[in-house]
Amino acid sequence: MKIGIDLDGVVFDTEMWWATYAELYDCIQLNRNSLKNKTEPRVQDGYDWSDSELNEYLDRYLELKEFNVLAGVKEVVDLLKNDGHELIVITARGCLGNSKNALSDAMNKLEKEDVKFDKYYWNQKEKLEICKKEKIDVMIDDNYHICEAMANAGINAVYFHSLNRKHLVENDKLKEVSNWGEVYRYIKEINEK
Repeated sequence: MKIGIDLDGVVFDTEMWWATYAELYDCIQLNRNSLKNKTEPRVQDGYDWSDSELNEYLDRYLELKEFNVLAGVKEVVDLLKNDGHELIVITARGCLGNSKNALSDAMNKLEKEDVKFDKYYWNQKEKLEICKKEKIDVMIDDNYHICEAMANAGINAVYFHSLNRKHLVENDKLKEVSNWGEVYRYIKEINEK
């Protein structure tokens, strides 16, 4: 099978970092509670910030040097590759204008942790078209909008649920998971059908 994999919030713990620093930025720098919807998949969409406040937050916190690979990623990626699956990164990483080092930081972290994928698509906000082009069988993402779009298009979607994000109603094309062990179990189940 061809498996599409997002990076931030799925492979890397960056979503937790951004959520933590968004709270601190809002409480300390802005000295208010601007949280409007903590279930939004992108941190910046969850706050009632002006454009200048958002840009200040992004300037301060977008480029994180201290992010980590989530538990189980290397082991499951290796298992999936050994099982004969093709693993394709499809990520929005690099979309924001001031994320000049985002791609090299990600590649350096993957290389350091010896996590290898077969192909990379960077700067992809609209992932459905890439998934169709690549004939992706399963897409793993932490953005529920993307997972719903995949499932509606007939592509198996694995919603990597973290933080306080929205829960989705599972169906035969949509599965919610919270760790890489569950990812591996679900992909084995799909592959055996």
